[in-house]
Amino acid sequence: MLVIQYAVVILAGYLLGSIPFGYIVGRIKGIDVREYGSGRTGGTNVLRSAGKLAAAVSIFGDLAKGVIAVLLARSFLGTELAAALAGVAAVVGHNWPVFIGFRGGAGTGTFMGGFFVLAPIPTIVVGIFSAIVGFVALRYASVTSILICLLMSPALLIAVLFFDQPLEHLAYALAVGSIILFSHRPNMRRLLKGAERRIGEPAKKIVEEEA
Repeated sequence: MLVIQYAVVILAGYLLGSIPFGYIVGRIKGIDVREYGSGRTGGTNVLRSAGKLAAAVSIFGDLAKGVIAVLLARSFLGTELAAALAGVAAVVGHNWPVFIGFRGGAGTGTFMGGFFVLAPIPTIVVGIFSAIVGFVALRYASVTSILICLLMSPALLIAVLFFDQPLEHLAYALAVGSIILFSHRPNMRRLLKGAERRIGEPAKKIVEEEA
């Protein structure tokens, strides 16, 4: 019975994560964001293809998916393992959404939403630092996401060792961080070549492998 309950939690997290807010707001504006820039439905590509308001709605929706998935799992089963599994499933759903042909975003927003519920202080510290370096200083959205993934696991390891943070939260950071880094491989190649688009540059109606 417990196995079934965990399966329900994982499935619910995946289906929640599969809600394609970026695609939906793009359609409201009369475009398919997957036909622009990276072809992804995440906030960065929505910003480039559909504008600031659409991007804000998309980002808020993606964050909310992570928050709700973790909260629902925690209230349903009452364990941090269930909460972490639901958070991972939500990111998988966001990246490979069943509702629109398994073509979604890169998962950073949903990751941060879930992590804020699990470990708010590390999430805020790592998120602010990464945003200052990536968004403000370098103006690369992908650098922000990459830094979050690289720094969150060490931050959680410190929290586990010295501040009684549950080990399941560290596992969440490692699992989802790996998924997001995997999704950012094209961005890493372009960063090394100096060809990555900066924040504010519009997306062309060409499907490129970009965040």
